[in-house]
Amino acid sequence: MRWTSLFLLLTAFLAAPEVRAAGPLDLSVEYSADAVVGTGDQARPGKLWRTPKALRLETQEGGRPQTVIVRVDRSVAVLLVPEMRLAVETDLSGLSLTQALLGASDRLKSTSLGPDRVEGTRTTRWQVETSDPKAGWFRGFVWTADRGVVMKIEGEGENRGRRGLVHLLFRNVRVATQDVTLFEPPADFRRLPVSDQMLDSVMRGMEQLERMRGGAPRQ
Repeated sequence: MRWTSLFLLLTAFLAAPEVRAAGPLDLSVEYSADAVVGTGDQARPGKLWRTPKALRLETQEGGRPQTVIVRVDRSVAVLLVPEMRLAVETDLSGLSLTQALLGASDRLKSTSLGPDRVEGTRTTRWQVETSDPKAGWFRGFVWTADRGVVMKIEGEGENRGRRGLVHLLFRNVRVATQDVTLFEPPADFRRLPVSDQMLDSVMRGMEQLERMRGGAPRQ
C-alpha cells in the first residue's frame, strides 16, 4: 500500500465525526478489530485499535510492517518506520485534505443509504463525498455498526494530484478499553516532525526505498 493510500484511508476515518449530525457516526466506545486492507490478490491482513480520540492501524507490505497512529485529540498523525526506528510526525491541521474535512462540514456531503449487513453484522451504509478546490477530494462509502464502530470503508480520493484507493474490511470487533501506549510511538524511536510540504518529499522517499528493496509498492 502506498503511503498516499494510507493517508487517504485515515482521511476516511477522520471524515466520520463531521457526519455525526446526519447519523450515528460519533464513536462512543473503544475497540479493536482485525482488518483486511485491499482486495483480491492484493488483500493484506492488519489490525486496528480505535478510541474516540485516537486510532492505530497496522498492516504489512512485502513483509515489512506499516503502522499509522492518529491522535485526533492532539491533531497529530505519526508514521512509524521500524527499520529506521523513526516516527514521522505531522500536524493534521497542516494536511490540506484532512483540514478541509475536519474544518468545513459545508464541503462534506453525507447520505444515509439505509440498513445493510457486513459479514452478518447489522450496519448503516453511508455515502460520503467531499471536494475542496485546493485540498482535493474524497468520495466513497462507510458502513457503521452500533455506537459508531466502523465495519467497512470503500472509496477513492486525491490530494495534490496523488490519487489512492481505500478498501478496508473489519472483523472480530472486540469492544474494550484500549492500552494508551498503543497510540504513542515507541520510546526508543527518534521523532521527526515534518510540515505538510516536507511530508510529500518524505513519502516519495519512502516509496522509492520500497521499490529499491524489492518491488514497487501497490495501491
